[in-house]
Amino acid sequence: MNFPKDKTSFCFTVPILTLLFVFNSTALFAQFQRSPLAENSGVTSSPAQSTPQAADVKRAIQSTSAAFKQAFDQGNAKVVASFWSPEGEYIDAKGMRLVGRPAIEKAYETYFKQNKNAKIQVAIDSVRQIGNNLAIEEGRTAVTVSGGAPDFSQYTATYVKRDGKWKMVSVKESGMTPSVAHSGLKDLEWIIGTWVVDDQKLSLATKYEWLPGKKFVERTFSANVKGSTKPIGKQIIGTDPISGHLMSWTFNSDGSHAVGIWTAIDNGWVIESRGVTSNGKITSANNILTKIDDNGCRWQSVKRTVNGVEMPDALEVVSKRK
Repeated sequence: MNFPKDKTSFCFTVPILTLLFVFNSTALFAQFQRSPLAENSGVTSSPAQSTPQAADVKRAIQSTSAAFKQAFDQGNAKVVASFWSPEGEYIDAKGMRLVGRPAIEKAYETYFKQNKNAKIQVAIDSVRQIGNNLAIEEGRTAVTVSGGAPDFSQYTATYVKRDGKWKMVSVKESGMTPSVAHSGLKDLEWIIGTWVVDDQKLSLATKYEWLPGKKFVERTFSANVKGSTKPIGKQIIGTDPISGHLMSWTFNSDGSHAVGIWTAIDNGWVIESRGVTSNGKITSANNILTKIDDNGCRWQSVKRTVNGVEMPDALEVVSKRK
C-alpha cells in the first residue's frame, strides 16, 4: 500500500471528470429530460420508465453518495469507511486492492493526512437494481487538492442491502484522463451548426456559430411551441485570458444567468456551472456534453442545486444535427 506522499490518486471517487455545463433555469429545458437510445449512427430518444421500488433504491444511493461526499470533504476517514460493508473491498485505478473496513479506513486516514482539504465531486451515471437486495452504481468522480490539478476517475460500486441499509461490498475504479489533444475552442469546431431535439409537443433548436475573429462561439437556443418560435437564451463560449480556462456565459430570456468552466474529456466536455435564477436563487450544476458522431451529441445535467437544495439529475438529451 504505497500512496504518493504529495497527492494520491486514491479515493472511491477519486477522480473523474465531473462534467461542467450550464444549468439553464428555464422551465422549457425541463421538458427535455429524456433517456436516449442511440443505435448505430442514428439518434433517437424514448422516455425512461422506472418502478417506484427502483426509484426508491436510486434515491437511497444518491443520498448515500451525498453523505459520502460530505464525509470525504470533512476528511473523516472513519465515516468514509463506514459506507462499505465490514468485508467490503476497494480497488483503485492502479489496481491496489483493500479488503475490509479497517484497511479502507486506514488508507483514507493516510490519504487525508497527506492531502489536506481534499474535495470530491461525484456524478452518478446509473443505478441498476438486481433483485431486492443488490444494486450496481456507475459514475465518475473528480478530486481536487489545494494547489493541484483535479484527479479524474470512473467507478463501479456494488451495494447490498442489509438491515434496511445499503452498503458497498465492492468499489472498483478506473482512471480517466482529460485529453491532452484538446486545445480550447478549436476542439469545439465539430459542434458549429444547428442541433435539434424533437418532442411531441415541443421542438428545441440550438445554434452554434463563430463570432468575428473566431475567438468566441455564440450559442443561441429557442423553442418551437405549436408552430411559434420563442427565444430561450444566449451563451458565449471563449477562453478567459487571465485563467486560460475555457468558459461560458449564459443569459436566459427569463432573466436568469450562469457562468461555466469547461474541462475537456475524450469526445466532449464537462462544464461546472454556477448561476442565479430570475428571482435571485443561487444555482449550480455539473453538465456533460459528449459527441456521439458528426451528427449526434448528448447533454446531461447532474449534481444540480437551487439555493443549496439538491434537485433531481436531468436525464440525457440527445440532439441531432439539422
